[in-house]
Amino acid sequence: MKSLTGLSLPEAVLSAAIPTFIDGGYDNTSMDEIAARAGTTKRTVYAHFGSKEQLFRAAIASAVEFFHSQLPPFGATDDPAAELEAFAARFVDLSTTWERAVRLQRIAMGEAKRFPDLAQLLHRDVIERTERIVADYLLMVVAAKHPGVKERSLDWALAMAALFLNMATGAQRFAALLQMHELIPGPPGSDTSPKVDRDRIDLAVRVFLSGFYAELGR
Repeated sequence: MKSLTGLSLPEAVLSAAIPTFIDGGYDNTSMDEIAARAGTTKRTVYAHFGSKEQLFRAAIASAVEFFHSQLPPFGATDDPAAELEAFAARFVDLSTTWERAVRLQRIAMGEAKRFPDLAQLLHRDVIERTERIVADYLLMVVAAKHPGVKERSLDWALAMAALFLNMATGAQRFAALLQMHELIPGPPGSDTSPKVDRDRIDLAVRVFLSGFYAELGR
């Protein structure tokens, strides 16, 4: 069954739940309010999600999937600097400039004691999953541009990816969580927001690749 918006009812409920949880936090959000925002009944919400806790978990998971759907795929290996810079800029844009994304991160962190598995989900499905994407690309770079060097393991590439993401995005992500700059109300567009410090990202890419290539020569 479709809602009045054309979404399936579960999609409509999730679409309503995310901003409602963001506006009120977990404790102050009611299933009645979510149902009204979704244009359906509380009974229907419970029929699809069972409880407020299950709906909160589904809302977080839905937001994570949206985040990953907006990350750019890595392209060719002939210009790793450009590829890494573009990826990091989009990562920062999605996680630090959009008010809804930043506030949802804060809520999930604030509820980490109540829902420790959600904190683990966020780390696994946002940070570790992104690290794996970067690590796979770095291994492609090694295979394509440095075929004569010693083969590197996935663990090595994951460690490199973690270093890169922390260098290129960590400071801006932390600043956003502390609300050090004004956030935008809508999702990021296709062009990178001017709020993203691309000079810092560019510097991080250059420093990282310098160390990366030095490590390959060891």
